[in-house]
This record gives sequence, structure tokens and C-alpha cells, in this order.
Amino acid sequence: MRPMRPRASQAAAPETAAAAESLREEETEDGWVFLAGRSRATRPPPPPPSPMARAVASGGSGGGGGQPFDPTAEDIVNRYLPLRRALRCDALPRQVHDADVYGAHPALLASVYPAANERFEWFFFVCRRRCPGGRRRAGPGDYRLSQEAKHRGNAFCHSFRYYEYEDAGGGFRETEWRMVEYGDRGRDAGAGGSEGFELVVCKVYPARGGALHERLGADRAVLATRHRADEDAKPQVLVQLYLASLRLGNPLACRVHRADDVFDAHPAVITAALPAANDRCEWFFAAVRPRGHAQGHGDGAPPRPRKAGPGAYVPVRECRVVDGRRGDMGCRLVFWYREDDEEARRASRRTEWWMDEYRFGPDFPYGELPAPMARGEDEELVVYKVYPRLVGNRR
Repeated sequence: MRPMRPRASQAAAPETAAAAESLREEETEDGWVFLAGRSRATRPPPPPPSPMARAVASGGSGGGGGQPFDPTAEDIVNRYLPLRRALRCDALPRQVHDADVYGAHPALLASVYPAANERFEWFFFVCRRRCPGGRRRAGPGDYRLSQEAKHRGNAFCHSFRYYEYEDAGGGFRETEWRMVEYGDRGRDAGAGGSEGFELVVCKVYPARGGALHERLGADRAVLATRHRADEDAKPQVLVQLYLASLRLGNPLACRVHRADDVFDAHPAVITAALPAANDRCEWFFAAVRPRGHAQGHGDGAPPRPRKAGPGAYVPVRECRVVDGRRGDMGCRLVFWYREDDEEARRASRRTEWWMDEYRFGPDFPYGELPAPMARGEDEELVVYKVYPRLVGNRR
């Protein structure tokens, strides 16, 4: 992924150059997608390791202070669920993701999201319809209840096994994937939440001691010593954003807000009344736009500044996203918000606003993922990440 060459007008602006330099110093990797530029004298970097291997390798202590992430049912029901219902995502552990567990195969989720710990466990907030039965439809199969609910206080947990549909004969085959669903029985009995829906936490993991569990352990050991050349590696940041956009507009289902127009006002204004997506004070917005809507971006044209309220987003960097076969998965455009008013610029000298714009390329693996939101042939999905940065006395 190569940083774009600044235009002459951008290179002449010292503030933009300083912003670009700070970005280069602070940011070399965005989760799963390698973003650093490379010189022409060097060979291209090797393809990234397989998604599943990276997901399990990234799982570790992560609980702060070197403690493994191992929440109890009481932690999940009495702490995490109330915070998530209140949209206090900034106070939640980052090991619990938002995802539609019942919309995809568990192996897909385990490939896209980092594991929460070294036991190969993934935790997800899920907004689902209330279904008292013993089956949960999920992608090309379903979860089937395998153990009676256990109650601890007002908490309940249901244990499931995942079964895949067989192509021949319409039968089912049990897999090694397991899932535990945690919820609040007291809340279910009341009138809280959206009618017909409830928020639960699902823990997804492979059966202990099975072939899949052993293979994940071997993947972690291999990745600890060297990178694997795997042509099936995917750009996981884009996949995560795509999955999050599928349930756009439901605040309990995802942490991505519908973007009427992120360029309507100052970034501090459009984020003031909305909950942040995480503890890093980041806001995500998604919209379906006419293709090439981004003011001159597209058909090889360099991106131009975007007017937004009393200032403008100035393009700083463009990074292409490629897979192991060098396929064009999309791009990430990085913008710095420049205040037009000199007095406002001086007042905000300790805080800068930035925006990342994510677009999906022609080789993005739509066919391997749940169906996208409806859009026309001349429309495309665009995801924006808006966030502030403290810059101290750099200027």
C-alpha cells in the first residue's frame, strides 16, 4: 500500500506537511492491513499470513496489566451488557466485538476478528430476535442447543454446537465450533429494549482438544517465528467495516452511524451527540454514494480537499489495500481537518481532527461474505472514521 504523492499545492502548505509527518511517525499498521510505504529499491513485502492465523496470534492477555481476558457470566451480564445498551462503547473492553454471529459461519468471524485470549475464544455483542427455541440459524448452518441454561443471579447462558448443511441429501454435519450465549433473563421478562429483539453476548470457540483447536495452536506457533505466505489472506479492516455496515442505522446492532453527510459541519459538531465506537474516541459513519462522488476522486484523479463546515478536510495520504494475490481490495484515504478561521486554528492548536475514508475495490470478496445492503450499479459503499488527536505543542 503506497502513500500518495502530495500535489504541489499540498506540498507547499507547512501545516499539511507537518500533519503528514506526524502520521508517518505514529502510524505504520492499521489493525490487519499493512499501510507503510516502501521504496522502489526494495522488493514487495511477502503476502500476509492467513486470516485465521493472524486472528489467533493477536489474541493474548489483552485484559490490562497482563491479565488474560476471562470474563465471568456476571461480568458479561451485569457490566458489559448494560454499558453496551447505554451505547457506552468507550467503557467496554476491546476484546468484545460487534458482529452478527447469526449471519455468518463461525470460521468467517474467527478469521476477521482477533481472538480475545490464548484459548481461541471470540466474544461478540449480538442484537437478535427473541427466539426461545433450541436452534439459531447462522450462515450455511445453524447452532443447536446442547446444554440446558444455567442461571447465576439474573444471568443465563445457553451452550450450542454448530452444524453445517450437507449438499447431498439435505442433511447436517456437526462441526467442532461451539458457542455460548449470555443474556439477562430479568431484562427479557420486562419491556426494555427494542420490541422483539434482545442484546446478548456470544462466545465462539473450537471444541477443546479437537483437530481445529490443535491446528489453531500450530498456527500461532508458526506465526510466532515467521510470516506465512498465504494467498487467501484478506484485508481484515475492510472486511470488519463491511460487516458492520450491513445493519446500518440500528445502534444496538453495530457501532457505525448512518452518514447523511459527514461534510455538513465541523467534525466536533457531527460527533458531539453520537456515542463513540470504542475507547479510542473514534466515530464510524457509512453511506451509499454515487460512484466517483468524492469530489474528483476516481478514474485516477488525485483526491481534492473536501469542504466541511468552517474548514476543509485536506488529503494527506492514500493507501491501497491488496490481498495475497495483489488484488485491488480497496483504498484508505487519510484527511486532516484544516480550520479556515485563524483564530479557531489557534484555539484548537492542541487538538487536530482527522478522517479516514475507506472504499471497496473491484476484487473485494463480496461473494464470500453476507449479502450487502441494496444499492444500484452506479453506487458504492463508503465508510468514514472521524477521530481527534492531541498534538501538544508541535506547532
